[in-house]
Amino acid sequence: MKPIRLINLGAVPPWQTQAIYHALAERMDDEAQDTIVLCRPSEPYLCLGYHQVFESIFDPSECARRGLPVYRRRLGGGATYLDENQIFYQCIFHHTHLPVMLKDIYSSALAAPVNTLRGLGLSAELRETNEIEVNGRRIAGTGGGRIEDAAIVVGNILFDFDYEAMTAVWQTPWPSFRLLAQKALRQRIITMKDLALNVSMEQVTDLLIESFATSMGRELETGELTPEEWQAAEEEAQELASPDYLALHKTNSIPEPMRTLKISARAFIRYDEVQMDGYGVRGSFWLSDDVIQEVILQSTPERDWNFEEEKLRGILFSDWKENIEL
Repeated sequence: MKPIRLINLGAVPPWQTQAIYHALAERMDDEAQDTIVLCRPSEPYLCLGYHQVFESIFDPSECARRGLPVYRRRLGGGATYLDENQIFYQCIFHHTHLPVMLKDIYSSALAAPVNTLRGLGLSAELRETNEIEVNGRRIAGTGGGRIEDAAIVVGNILFDFDYEAMTAVWQTPWPSFRLLAQKALRQRIITMKDLALNVSMEQVTDLLIESFATSMGRELETGELTPEEWQAAEEEAQELASPDYLALHKTNSIPEPMRTLKISARAFIRYDEVQMDGYGVRGSFWLSDDVIQEVILQSTPERDWNFEEEKLRGILFSDWKENIEL
């Protein structure tokens, strides 16, 4: 088997961080070399999961006001805010060179970032198939899938995170939904800055390279993109940011704001509503394993819901309506 090609790009324009691994995946065949790309965006941007409806996830006017470009990747998963405070690792392998089972693919590809964090003295663990945690909190976003013959695993390591920017561009159904999401993000996400580690991105990148060489059990060979690959990446970037591709899955009806938001494997924000006894009740819920951790209730006409909010904590989300007494 050929050595794995390692491409360390450093800080690059946002389009390159998405378009390059897509281009390599599209061109993957039996003769192509498995590749690991390391990079980070030089400027912030937003990335939409393949199956998501743009206007249901992001507020287009707020994205434009902040000057944040948006790309739709060809992989599933949730929307992300990405910037220069994150190191990306992108594994693009022929699918026959990785395990068959999804759990094993993630275990193989994510061993390197987990071991890198452990090498820095952190208690890093791989949880819930593809979630990397330190001290029980998420320090990386990861995803993966198939594009043509390529199996792809992508992820990052958070040195810092702009919570305000991420939550401001969400298209939320109600302000209380955004409020709980902000709170959950700050409690469930952890960064290198939070951990007060005195380590540079260059040092962590070097550790990642060493860890990939060890965990993959194959030789790593430093390489570069070919002119043909650069051309393919430029074409991919135009597609991923095109109005038609961003409008994928959009229907003629007005898109509804998102009603479910994944913060981490054990933290979800949900929105629900019900009509009862003359009140239109709207609820924003913070859930862990479908159990309500925190809830904000509002209604038309208005009333005080503090007692009911306290009562709903600790019960299953599916039972919330039956546990409200007016």
